[in-house]
Amino acid sequence: MDIPWKKIGAYAGILGGVLFVIITFINMAIYPGGYNFLLNYFSDLGRTVTNGVPSPADWFLFSLACTAAAVCSVPFWAAIRALFTKPPYLKYLAWLGTILGVAAAPFLSGLAILAGDVFPTQHGLSTDIFFLLYSTAIVIYSIAIFLNKDYGYLYGFIGVIVAIICYGYILIPFLGTALVQKIAVYALILWSAFQGIRLLKAFK
Repeated sequence: MDIPWKKIGAYAGILGGVLFVIITFINMAIYPGGYNFLLNYFSDLGRTVTNGVPSPADWFLFSLACTAAAVCSVPFWAAIRALFTKPPYLKYLAWLGTILGVAAAPFLSGLAILAGDVFPTQHGLSTDIFFLLYSTAIVIYSIAIFLNKDYGYLYGFIGVIVAIICYGYILIPFLGTALVQKIAVYALILWSAFQGIRLLKAFK
């Protein structure tokens, strides 16, 4: 039976990443002094003062990008759970993964709203918590995927790789570079997009 909210969740998994990429690219284009893609962090886009120049537009755009992605992630996590209902252990795994994924959403929005140059501690903590929660949710769903032979093991392997990259960025100091951050963020976006496409196939 076709249930519209599930398709909405699938599209949201794709839309959140698309919005983030488009808005942050605009953000980069208007960055005072020029944005260095390899050396500047995403968080630099959300500064209230950049290179000595007040940059409220940058802060607003970055907050918009992260908040849009956070809002889209909620129906996405609800929709993916619907594919893991039996047996009971898959249902419980899916619930745990969805709870952690949804819990990550306010931290994604918060890390942008709490600009790094104004609230450095809160910004850094929100960033770490977001990555840890979202990555752990992906790991849990990857396990569920491996246990569900009908889903497609490739999605599980992709999830494990994405989670390793994100954990590495947060937990291993020498990997905490702007370049690795870009790889981690875009890996998360691609994972959500791939899963969204997989969900659309399942919800036909």
